[in-house]
Amino acid sequence: MITVALTSLGFCSLALAGSAFSALALYAASPHCRWPRLRRAGRLGRQISLVAAVAALWLWIANLGIATGVVVMLCSWMLVAIALPLLAAWHRPAQVTR
Repeated sequence: MITVALTSLGFCSLALAGSAFSALALYAASPHCRWPRLRRAGRLGRQISLVAAVAALWLWIANLGIATGVVVMLCSWMLVAIALPLLAAWHRPAQVTR
């Protein structure tokens, strides 16, 4: 059996990074992605997003318990999923047609 010796902060940091990466990969696979470089890299985005989400969920549950882990995973994932289109619109606004 493999034992991982991480503190609670280490588990939370790794889980937050995993859920953020999951949301980023799902956004890259979306047809609404506004960053061309990210869109080109997002061919396998849905599959990578699923694997990263399951890994992040496992880390949250291992650290906080089942109910709290699921809630924190969904909250952190949705926060990043909402922030990505906002950052894309702020960073590179769409061209205004005349």
